[in-house]
Amino acid sequence: MVSPRIVATCAALVVAAILSPSDPARAGTASEKRELTPRDAMATVRIVENQLALGERIDSGILSPDGKRYLLRLIHGDVERNGVWMDLITGRLESLEGAAHPKPCAHLFTTGLGSTKSARAADADADPANLMHWINDTQVAFLWSDANAVRQVMSLDVTTCKPRFVTHSATDVFSFMFTPDGSLLFDAQVPRADGASQRLWKHGFTISDSSDGWTILKGQIDGADANSLYDNAWFIHSAGSTRPIDIAGQRTDRTNPFYRDLFLSNTGRLALIDVGIAGIPAGWEQYTNSTLQSLFKTDQSVPGRLPLRYALIDLQTGDSRLLWDAPRAFRGQVAWSPTSETVLLAPTFLPVAAKNPLGLSGAAAAELDVRSGQYQILPVDLASRTVLSTEWLSPALVEIRSTNDLGLDTRVDRLVREDGHWRLAAAIDPKPTARPSLYLETRQSLNRPPQIFAVDPMSGQSRLVLDPNPHLLDEFKLGRVERMSGTLSNGKQWIAQLIYPADYTPGTRYPLVIQSEYGHVFGEEGFALDGGWALSGMGLGPSLHAAYPGQLLATRNIAVLTLSVTHFAAGLGQDDDYKLAYESLAQELIASGIADPLKVALVGFSRNGHWVEFTLAHSAFPFAAAIAADNYDPSYFQSALLNWRNDDAEMNGAPAFGEGLQKWLARAVGFNAEHIHTPLYMIGQAGGLEMIIGEWEIFSRLRYLKKPVEMYMMPEVDTHPSHLPQNPGQILRIQENAIDWLSFWLIGREDLSVSKLEQYHRWHAFRGSRAVSNP
Repeated sequence: MVSPRIVATCAALVVAAILSPSDPARAGTASEKRELTPRDAMATVRIVENQLALGERIDSGILSPDGKRYLLRLIHGDVERNGVWMDLITGRLESLEGAAHPKPCAHLFTTGLGSTKSARAADADADPANLMHWINDTQVAFLWSDANAVRQVMSLDVTTCKPRFVTHSATDVFSFMFTPDGSLLFDAQVPRADGASQRLWKHGFTISDSSDGWTILKGQIDGADANSLYDNAWFIHSAGSTRPIDIAGQRTDRTNPFYRDLFLSNTGRLALIDVGIAGIPAGWEQYTNSTLQSLFKTDQSVPGRLPLRYALIDLQTGDSRLLWDAPRAFRGQVAWSPTSETVLLAPTFLPVAAKNPLGLSGAAAAELDVRSGQYQILPVDLASRTVLSTEWLSPALVEIRSTNDLGLDTRVDRLVREDGHWRLAAAIDPKPTARPSLYLETRQSLNRPPQIFAVDPMSGQSRLVLDPNPHLLDEFKLGRVERMSGTLSNGKQWIAQLIYPADYTPGTRYPLVIQSEYGHVFGEEGFALDGGWALSGMGLGPSLHAAYPGQLLATRNIAVLTLSVTHFAAGLGQDDDYKLAYESLAQELIASGIADPLKVALVGFSRNGHWVEFTLAHSAFPFAAAIAADNYDPSYFQSALLNWRNDDAEMNGAPAFGEGLQKWLARAVGFNAEHIHTPLYMIGQAGGLEMIIGEWEIFSRLRYLKKPVEMYMMPEVDTHPSHLPQNPGQILRIQENAIDWLSFWLIGREDLSVSKLEQYHRWHAFRGSRAVSNP
């Protein structure tokens, strides 16, 4: 919610502290620095730019349309108030001197709590996917939770610094966009029918075919499935009235609203959005991209939920339709032409009828006429490339900038249209095009926190605008970070970032924790306390992945490796890819003399948690400890609760019936719990009772077998669940417990707090009676 008033004095103090230069007198030697704690990490400040899922590049949201103003979004946690502050500071780009003196403009508070009633609640307020949109040269808009914990569109005038809510929706707004004439396009959650389940319990009922066990455990027996919170509807507000918009003929849009961007034409009349589909069109089985085919199978279990196509909305008439007969590409860029008659799509799939290999794999580029559906293929190959930007330089000239999966080999493809056909223009220098006026630049590295500078491209001079964490490196023991990459024995490429122990001495072996991510590619270097890729500053402030300790372990002289397999298998075999990666990287760091072979632990969040559990059940490597947090589990019981998801059959090689059950018996973690000997800590975040029951198969089997296992549910998980919590109280408990667990098994260290005596009593019992050796 918005704080009762904009606390100008408090905001000024916060920003003054952030803007103050580092004090040389505070810089201490390594021996004077202290360990970084979760509370310390919570109070660090991140600079947030617009960022969609998995590195999808979009406008940063920092500069006004005329390029004369900037707005910086700063996020930090407040443990005492148990919430998160967002400070918005603004300045002008008329001179270096003026740019170097920003002013505080807004000081907003949010609880950072999730909700049982919405897919995106206050836990998304501080997320970079909460896109900052400039309405004009002096006004911005974004989503923020109101006093009733409902997310609304909020606008801020950067000249008066007065925020106000633009919408007053009864349910959460998921995404929005202003048109040049001031109209507002937005989508909001479709509310559930109040009391429907209670009436059915009173009068009797027959279980609906659409019901699932997960939802029934939540007390909802009205036929809504576990994904009903995603249901949303579109509206356009113009000239004082609001009217609904049907999406491809449907009033309710079932598409998952997470990480959704809207692409508005230059005229402001047309908009592109990504949408789900009720069924897979005929012929689409010919696409060769394995990830896309896996998503098609998942879509059969959750029809309409996955954003697999684009839809075109005419904001003048309110009509909409599917854009063309081709899927939406992953991390695809959309750029409207200057005339707003065509769009540049890169990378993209092409219609099957084109019979184009790049189009079938999703690595093509095309110009599409949005009215006629006619398209032209651009002669550029985007296979194994990450597109950073697409831009129209003129009505007949476009530029596509890309890198490889390691964030290297920057390539700039310029294509020109001549005589109605596209061809490659002359090769150009891949360096960014020189800018004619002042601009802001973020300077950071793996080992240097971000600073914002104003840059004059003509003189080459720059001035510091913002140093949000001036004393971080001086006060705390942090480990040095370096990037690694390589190829597994099965040919799959991996990338990683290694955090050395803070007091690392060559020749000494240290405990090692491997924490994994997925779907990421290396981009520019970024500073992150959690050890991740620092997408849009998310490595500072309230951790996005609370179960990944990163520097919180390195400060205790435990090495931490963040690992990603860049093109892992889409279904069957993806867990084998990560099992091989965990084992291979552990052996590599042991061979290099960094890791102690008896003190290697695994941590996995979300699907990574399943890969950790799978590895424990199928690997002969003696992992010393493990954490699986809020994870997907394609074992028998969870699959039964969720109506035998196609994704689970994919992961195990067949449906869990008849002969297929034998494959489940061989692969599913629940059926192989007896092979797990590693102490396992399980964490629940995204649900209460249903989450406990969903993980019960593995937990109960391990407990029956007297294995060292513990399940922890974060605070308020029954009323404020969140897969990505941003509430400080929830994050701190997850981080503290993860650190305690790993420190206990890897270095024998215990927190002496009286409140934790019972915890260590249990863990010593694990060690003593279950034949787990001392570290």
